[in-house]
Amino acid sequence: MRLSAPCHAIGWWWLFLSFLFAGRTGADDNSSQPISIFRSRPDLVSPILTVFTRIPEKQSPGYYFVSPYQQIQESVHIYDNDANLVYSGFGSAGPGISHAPQTCMYKGEVHLCFYQGTQMLGWGHGHGIIMDKHYRIVQSVEPGSYQASSDMHEFKLIEDGKSALLTQYLRSVYDLCPWNLCDGLGYIQEGAFQEVDVDSGKVVFEWRSLDHVDPSESYVDPSTTEISGTGEAPGSPWDYFHINSIDKNEDGDYLISARHVSAVYKISGVDGHVIWRLNGAKSDYHLDGFSFSSQHDARFISENKTHTVLSLFDNGSNGFNQTQPHSTGQIISLDHQTKVATFLLNLDPPFIDGHAHISKSQGNFQQLPDGNIIMGWGNDAFWTEYTSDGEIVFYGALGWRNVMNYRVHKFDNWVGLPLTKPALWTYSKAGDEMMMYVSWNGATEVKSWRLYGADSRDGPWKEIVENGPKTGFETILRHESTYTFVYAEALDKNGLVLGASAAERVFTPPVQMLEYCDDLACRFMPSDEEREQERQREAEEQRQREEEERLATQRATENRERAKKRAEMYGGAFGGLAALIILIMVLATRNFVSRPVHALVHRAYGTIRTKMGKADARAVGVGVGYKALPLEEQDGVRVPIISDPS
Repeated sequence: MRLSAPCHAIGWWWLFLSFLFAGRTGADDNSSQPISIFRSRPDLVSPILTVFTRIPEKQSPGYYFVSPYQQIQESVHIYDNDANLVYSGFGSAGPGISHAPQTCMYKGEVHLCFYQGTQMLGWGHGHGIIMDKHYRIVQSVEPGSYQASSDMHEFKLIEDGKSALLTQYLRSVYDLCPWNLCDGLGYIQEGAFQEVDVDSGKVVFEWRSLDHVDPSESYVDPSTTEISGTGEAPGSPWDYFHINSIDKNEDGDYLISARHVSAVYKISGVDGHVIWRLNGAKSDYHLDGFSFSSQHDARFISENKTHTVLSLFDNGSNGFNQTQPHSTGQIISLDHQTKVATFLLNLDPPFIDGHAHISKSQGNFQQLPDGNIIMGWGNDAFWTEYTSDGEIVFYGALGWRNVMNYRVHKFDNWVGLPLTKPALWTYSKAGDEMMMYVSWNGATEVKSWRLYGADSRDGPWKEIVENGPKTGFETILRHESTYTFVYAEALDKNGLVLGASAAERVFTPPVQMLEYCDDLACRFMPSDEEREQERQREAEEQRQREEEERLATQRATENRERAKKRAEMYGGAFGGLAALIILIMVLATRNFVSRPVHALVHRAYGTIRTKMGKADARAVGVGVGYKALPLEEQDGVRVPIISDPS
């Protein structure tokens, strides 16, 4: 059946929904670490992989494996080349922090290996975890020393999974008088590693730094950095060495990196003696035109009798002492005859507005089979993929501050087949069209979805989506009508069913909730803090409205007062003018019509003058009146004013 137009994948909505669905983040916030919350998996909160640069045709095939920490859900995460989440391991490996996930061979199959344990200040206490393709823990690997705990910096399966390399941080009493710590027992932490048989737990090889590297070679004295330790108590031993990587070559020798001595060592797999040192206080090689310090992740690339080629991540800083303007990735060639080391590659980080990563801790360098290179920026939760000639083909981040990621790896051999069911959530705002959100955490082989609807959990079921393409971690589909129940089938590239979800009831919001819903979904309920912010916002808006109303009322009152005063002023002026005009008219006329008015005005005028002290002999006295004249004596219409008091 062809997919009908009203029922299709809403791929372009994903970015919008990522922000729409972004919810509460606890100690973090959505600006320092953008997160995704999924409708079908509300239990998962994963960081959004923000992409700054991407050239898809030049990226190596495969998945990015990371394990960010100091975030909400500290666990293994897998992302694809499109920056979509593929797998969140939250809760799958128990409590604690995971580090450096990578694929590994175990019992002839590809597995997922990583460290899991308790994070200390600069190191860890834990063990190695091996997961199968179903994301089940099939083996736990611990070291075999008297301090039976491995460190976070390295857990790597070798020899096709027969043995594992593990770092250890071992503390013990030590004479620290040369460092002016002599008023009691001093404690030191040495770097150690073991090769352990995975199945039996037997120690195949063990090496400890105090047997071969004197603490005087350290560039980090007690109490000088945030992770150096004070040396004054068992809980704060002096970490003079700080081992952070182990590798093994075909001859059975080991390559280790130690940050606090800024050196890389080749260790004999026979008796543990140091075959050579690169850099540090007692380097066996002259570094020609380059340097490194506080480095991580030293790896063999190739080796013969005359040359060794290795790679490492040069931090160039430990947060307190900086030797480089920024961190770099290096490929170094050692000439065993001339004892000269030269760099074949010095790979810079991306420059943004003139700034580049200076990673004060962590970080890694991985060369891929096709020549591409992955660089993780450690305490900056960013990573970059380069081509062999240094072109940046991917640059992304999991967060801007606080969140960190020890290493990032990329592999193209991972196939995830979870034993869980696909997850489904369906929604209809008004009971007409329907939205469907479907996902399957960790399932790498799903290419599309088939969905069915029914009005009863027991059916009959009608196919409503034949082949909805998978888009991102959570696929969003729309259908033009709604049903009471829906379930989904996950299909591989050949259309075969990989798994099916449970039948889920379609959610239709009650009437009182509709104002918080749209056609896609309803919003998340606000937190108490958000409610308080909303209450304060509404109170402020109400205060502003009341203030605006008060000001409007005040302005209206002032306008009325001004209008009244203008009316009084203009009325007085016009009244005075009218009175003046009348006065002039009266004084200019003396007929029988105007005579009474004329006399009244004249009397008023005289009264005013008298009160003002301006009366004279010619003034009209009290009792002034009119003297009647015979009609024959009247002069037409003009009648004179009589001033005789009698």
